[in-house]
Amino acid sequence: MMNPQIDELLQSFEASTKNTKGRYNEFLTHVYLVFDKQITMCKTDRMMNKYKKMRMQVLSYIVAHEKSIIKRLSK
Repeated sequence: MMNPQIDELLQSFEASTKNTKGRYNEFLTHVYLVFDKQITMCKTDRMMNKYKKMRMQVLSYIVAHEKSIIKRLSK
């Protein structure tokens, strides 16, 4: 079962390349930028740290489950 945050990020992602490894790398960049946008909109350090922690957890999950993410990206 895929993490709900990952599902949401996959739905908001549009690849510009057909190459599967390139798509995966683009998706990693997309995830980083989505969280970066949230972090810059935060006014308190506490919220910034929350999103930074979430970003690291999501990116770690994506790296750990690379094959299943690539499979989902190629659909």
